[in-house]
Amino acid sequence: MDQELNGFFDRMKKIQAIRLLGTGMDVGEFQEYVHEICFLLLLKVFRREITENPDRARADIIFMTQEAMRELGLNPDSEVSERIADGVLWYRDPARQEPFSCSIYNEITGQHEEIKYKYLKEDRELSQWESGGSTVYMLTETAQETIFITREILEEFGFDIEQFYTLQLIKSGNFNKAESSIDNLIARVRTLIRREKDYKEDVIRNPQVIFFDKRRSRQKSEEDIKQQFEEEQKVFIDMFSWRNRLHTFPEEQRLDAESVFENLERARMLHNELARIVMENMALEVEMRVKYPESFWRTSSLSFKKDIWQNTIVKYGLQSFDLLEDIINPLFSPDIEFMYPLDWAWEMQVTSIRKTDQVENYAYDIEEETWEEKGVDWDLLVELYEEIFASIINTGCFKVSDLNNLDQAVKRKWLTQKENIDMLMMLSITEVVLTSRYDMVGGVDERLELYSRLCRKDERFKILEGKTVYSYLEEDKEGIKWDEVSMSPYVISIQ
Repeated sequence: MDQELNGFFDRMKKIQAIRLLGTGMDVGEFQEYVHEICFLLLLKVFRREITENPDRARADIIFMTQEAMRELGLNPDSEVSERIADGVLWYRDPARQEPFSCSIYNEITGQHEEIKYKYLKEDRELSQWESGGSTVYMLTETAQETIFITREILEEFGFDIEQFYTLQLIKSGNFNKAESSIDNLIARVRTLIRREKDYKEDVIRNPQVIFFDKRRSRQKSEEDIKQQFEEEQKVFIDMFSWRNRLHTFPEEQRLDAESVFENLERARMLHNELARIVMENMALEVEMRVKYPESFWRTSSLSFKKDIWQNTIVKYGLQSFDLLEDIINPLFSPDIEFMYPLDWAWEMQVTSIRKTDQVENYAYDIEEETWEEKGVDWDLLVELYEEIFASIINTGCFKVSDLNNLDQAVKRKWLTQKENIDMLMMLSITEVVLTSRYDMVGGVDERLELYSRLCRKDERFKILEGKTVYSYLEEDKEGIKWDEVSMSPYVISIQ
């Protein structure tokens, strides 16, 4: 194979996605601008995605299209903007919702192959299908590459390149570009997290994916991957070390810098989450190979005809003929009722036991299990943060590094719910003015709700009323490094 052809197929996939963006639409006088409109539309959807703005339904995309047209100096037309939005979502007829496709030469097989792709896909986490809500869309990896390709932030260059690029921008005080670079970091990590979660679900459903998923490469050992994450974490630490030097920058740059470091902390937390999920998936692979080796060669022998129809319905019959429609309908109906995957539903439930009811004509009681949604254990939060706020009153600050001195029993309490650590992060990342006259009905700020509950429990905490809580990094100290949690050595103080 000629060296020039090496990687030709993969490169052309990226080029074709850019070349075909906005083509095939009949938008009249806007035809020569449609490529620009579509690209700006992707940028707008991407901005909402990384800022966790859920307004990304089809109606929102049409509105963003009109907004893009105005920003490009064009007079937006409702019919044309709807046509452009549908043209980015789907190929040709919107009613068929088909993906885009094109033919590209594959240098390995020596043949032209048809590839299919989309610019936008469903965001399963935010779409409210179960309650009849609208579908929320997000960028596909193809669309993200379309955005990043001018800066070469592609998958093959890796996460560390963007990290070092961001570090250099922070060192030079170029915080506007640094914020954009951090947005790219966040988007990259979110994509990797979503891929790892999907991979975990695929392995649970079909363990053979471990051997046949060509998109994944497990050539690195567990130690290599741990070392890689540790090196990336060191770069984050280098970035945050510049936070203590903000006083050397002009006043107008400090405000931009604070916003950059807040966003950077979000990126670090997501990076820690990615590391945890990757290690869990590696452990899952080992567990499946050791404990369930038969799952790799066993195939399902279950069939509707034999197991459901012949062995159940024909043999035992049905209580009502109407039940037959309920059994057969899902096999033929194009509109299948949405159901949560079992693990999603299970995560949101806790068990409880109803009071026993005496069943007539029976000599025993029946305990029926019911389910209720999990909630935040505020009593536990108040118990844990009572000492933290007491330290702030007595010494003027609380050092996160002091949590490393806790005994195992107290550590287990901290790890019983994620809100315990989340609250610490919220107090560390952004400033807040404490007030005990806070009502969560008027707005959601869990920090003020916590402080309000502390004041109701012990009035000595009211001495902090009106004080501003802020934080800074403690030099030459290690933060929390528990098995499940990693956090920088912040010092929470008041002014």
